[in-house]
Amino acid sequence: MMHTETPHSPFNHNLLPLFVLKIDQQVPDWELASHQHEQSQLLVTTSGLITVETPFGIWVVPAQHALWIPLKTLHKVSSYGISTGYVVFIHTVWHHFPTQTCTMLHVTNLMNAMLERVETFSDMPLLENNRRLMDCLQDEIQSTTHSIFYLPMPKDSRMLQIAYDLLKQPDQKLNLAEWASRCYMSERNLTRIFNHNTGMSINQWRRKLHVVLALQWLTEGDSVHQVAMKLGYDSDSSFIVMFKKIMHLSPKSYLRQS
Repeated sequence: MMHTETPHSPFNHNLLPLFVLKIDQQVPDWELASHQHEQSQLLVTTSGLITVETPFGIWVVPAQHALWIPLKTLHKVSSYGISTGYVVFIHTVWHHFPTQTCTMLHVTNLMNAMLERVETFSDMPLLENNRRLMDCLQDEIQSTTHSIFYLPMPKDSRMLQIAYDLLKQPDQKLNLAEWASRCYMSERNLTRIFNHNTGMSINQWRRKLHVVLALQWLTEGDSVHQVAMKLGYDSDSSFIVMFKKIMHLSPKSYLRQS
């Protein structure tokens, strides 16, 4: 069963400083149509991969990351594969966090534990110690470091289709000429438009996507070899070289530091 956000959230302004809903969907590739809320919210991914589309762009939210979505921001939410997590509605009088732009955050173990606990409060009277834990959760959200890894999504419909194709099938190895043929445009024009939309080439974007997915799968327990095969690399070493070029650490070293 999936507990998730709707255009009219169950937030009670009079009682709760925040409200946590659990995303627990066992059906792959679910989607929520474009909608908005009167409260700011934090969308947390605990497993899988979720994308959030707004009028200003599209954010990829891998496992153990979260996206801050300001109040009244029109947004559409999609899952790739089976994804789980939380949606945290924040009372509009809380202004300690930026309210104008979507912002990616790392999710700490402490935040995960508090989310799991606070999510149960909707089924019980609001006690004073429960309210204190909610205040602590807000403090943890405020102090959490911003994610150093951001994957921009293109706005041009043709470039966006390329990005979606790579999300759905990250191991594909089409070259520039093949992508250009799919889009009915020249290689030069494709390169120019994709770079204008994302600030990088298709191959650079694909490698960054691979790092996002690798971090997700490694966190979930896959070996380096399994990840390399899923992403279509010929060997573990070629995958590790790519990962180190972007993250400046090997996959295992990055996970240890995280």
